[in-house]
Amino acid sequence: MADVILFFGSNADTMIATKALKDAGVTAKMIPKPASVTASANLCLSIDAGVESQAKSALTTAGVALGGVVK
Repeated sequence: MADVILFFGSNADTMIATKALKDAGVTAKMIPKPASVTASANLCLSIDAGVESQAKSALTTAGVALGGVVK
């Protein structure tokens, strides 16, 4: 499946999200923000599209605000 890119309001939120997703069993790879994404953080997370809903649920549970999703 294709990757989905999750982006956040800050690099700190990106790092917190990485931990929250790992704790939920979702594999996420931290990558540089693509030029096409408008966000203040310069880091984002790449996940498999098949676990997108699980990832969003884990972030909500952890209280991490998702800035947006690029598919």
